[in-house]
Amino acid sequence: MGAPDFRCAVPGLQNDTFRVQDDAHSRWVNAAIPYDADKGTYSQCSHYKSNSDLSTWYLGQGHEQTENVSSREKQKCSRWVYSTDVFASSIISELDLVCDRELYISHANMMSMFGLMIGSLFSGTFSDIFGRKKTFLFFFWFQMIVAFCTVFATSIPALLISRALVSGTGLAFYMSIFVLSPRKRVKAAICSQFGWVLGMLVLLLLAYLFRDWRHLQLALSFPLIPIAIGYFWLIPESPRWLLNKGRYSEAQAILTKIAKVNKNELPEKFFLQDLGDNPRKTKDEFDEANTRRDPQRRSLMLLIKSPILAVRLAILSFCWIVCSMVYYGVTLNIGTIIEGDIYTNFLIMAILELAAYCIIPITLKYVGRKVFYCACVLVGGGACLATIVPLLIGTDQEWINMCLSNLGRLSIAGAFAIIWLYTSELLPTPARQSGIGFCSFTGRLGGIVSPYIATLDTLVDGSVGKTLPLLVFGAAAVVAGLLSLLLPETGKRKLPETVEEAENMK
Repeated sequence: MGAPDFRCAVPGLQNDTFRVQDDAHSRWVNAAIPYDADKGTYSQCSHYKSNSDLSTWYLGQGHEQTENVSSREKQKCSRWVYSTDVFASSIISELDLVCDRELYISHANMMSMFGLMIGSLFSGTFSDIFGRKKTFLFFFWFQMIVAFCTVFATSIPALLISRALVSGTGLAFYMSIFVLSPRKRVKAAICSQFGWVLGMLVLLLLAYLFRDWRHLQLALSFPLIPIAIGYFWLIPESPRWLLNKGRYSEAQAILTKIAKVNKNELPEKFFLQDLGDNPRKTKDEFDEANTRRDPQRRSLMLLIKSPILAVRLAILSFCWIVCSMVYYGVTLNIGTIIEGDIYTNFLIMAILELAAYCIIPITLKYVGRKVFYCACVLVGGGACLATIVPLLIGTDQEWINMCLSNLGRLSIAGAFAIIWLYTSELLPTPARQSGIGFCSFTGRLGGIVSPYIATLDTLVDGSVGKTLPLLVFGAAAVVAGLLSLLLPETGKRKLPETVEEAENMK
């Protein structure tokens, strides 16, 4: 949310503006609003209390003419005026989400994470039951409709609900993971992350061009229409899901199309082959194998009943919680550390994230998923914890904290990108999507608390308060990195088809 500069409005002055219009307006402001000479700003949350009419505030009450101005009684503002230099209109200025109401900004961010948590749970279950494609299309169209409806949000409840619904229709899986081979899955997963960064850059451009939040919302929503229509033909169903359902002809048709696009040909009766085994099988044998697997389908209980997989699921869930908490939390906290133009700062964040995603495919050629993930989380956590060092040695910490925060976000972005792929490769096919949905569901708990952790600096004054959120994020990341050392390596392995195959991974 764009946060413009603001101050208390002069009580009774209906045409008050943030920018001082003339000398007369300046005297009105000086007489009514406390002025901080050190910061060079007017009070944002209080004004001078007066028992007389407004005209007496003006007569000789400029702050430069009042010697005992600090002794005048103050009271909370009931109205505010906002700068339009950066934003013509924002949801913050429209709903007055400042001062005592500033907490609603954290509530709105929390509702986004809450929506993601609920959506990831249902998307995983629905996709296992109805298929990946149908679930994807339903959620995408629903998200598009809600995005347009957000333009009409004129109250805090409407804002909170729309944020939850838009985020809740974001899916918790990548269609490409279920179509490609292990050698291609890394590239597919990283391409998805490049799409995220591209979205950030498009958002930056549109936000720069459209300074009114409603115009920006419409500019972001209209392109979804042709994309939603095109997805009907562009996205195939997961062949593995079709095979688990016994829909062999549909799986064969998709695999044939994939082979044709890749300028290859499928061997005769390819669809009778169990993709989880090397030897060729007859159709009866394949049906028998799937019958044995049938009780395992669509059940998260498969993972819970297996002690080995239950422990791994618990570790993965905690890692998701930490990644979500630190990723979104550091992003929010950077806004309080890095001063300057909001568009420039956002561009820096996008470039750093792009750099992280460029490093991943190169690095994964030489190290496994486990090593890379652990390294990213531990480096990110260490960078956040290191922000306490300048405070301990008593040196200026602003620029150091900025560098360490960016390093932490860079590392956590890499960890967050790989954990989707890593989780999918650790879970067996019958419970893979439900497992990913569960991990994403629990991971959003970290996102839910991250807005509040990022504002801990408002509870503790000084440098300690500014460093406190990063210390919390850093400690959690280090613990997650150490726990993930207990997980097996999945690099260059095929996806486990059964619980037994997943348990045997070392």
